[in-house]
Amino acid sequence: MFNANTLRAAVIRDLAQHPGGDTTGGIAKRIGVDYRQVYTHIKTLEAEGLVSAAGEAAVRNGQRVQYSIDLGRLREQGLIYMRYLSGE
Repeated sequence: MFNANTLRAAVIRDLAQHPGGDTTGGIAKRIGVDYRQVYTHIKTLEAEGLVSAAGEAAVRNGQRVQYSIDLGRLREQGLIYMRYLSGE
């Protein structure tokens, strides 16, 4: 499930607690890491369909992109992971 590790879990948790979304810099400040580390995990989560960026059509270079998590998809993936862990 989304290649979970401690930092990725922190990014997911932070976005879940901030449903309006935030930038990689804002997330990084709250969880105490460099924004580039957050960005790496955001890109993976975005590719998996768990995170989306506001203003997808806008060019991202140099812009403050707001990322948000799809809580419904997160729940779905969590249930799948729990079934896997329980041997179903």
